[in-house]
Amino acid sequence: MSAVSGNAAIEQALSLLKTDREAIRSAHWNTRSLAARRIAVMSASMPKERADEALKNFNALERGMICIKVRQLIKQLEEVAIAMQGGVMPDNTEGERFHQANGIADIGKVI
Repeated sequence: MSAVSGNAAIEQALSLLKTDREAIRSAHWNTRSLAARRIAVMSASMPKERADEALKNFNALERGMICIKVRQLIKQLEEVAIAMQGGVMPDNTEGERFHQANGIADIGKVI
């Protein structure tokens, strides 16, 4: 195999790899809930309607801004979750609404 045809094969493989990566990213975007996508775009100060758009409609700068803002939001939400731990239990009447059988045990991991 000559160097020219070898380079062409490498270029073609890289092109396919890039396409596949973008298809995977797009699939992840499309399968997330609209609420999650709206929070993501709104965290970057974009209109919530952008969440309805295909991933290909976001340029690299917009994607980067969303990525940074989502990571910052995740950190803040983790801190909110820590702050929400504890507190005074309600009396028995109020506590029955939050009984284990009603799903409070399924709220997620404790931080």
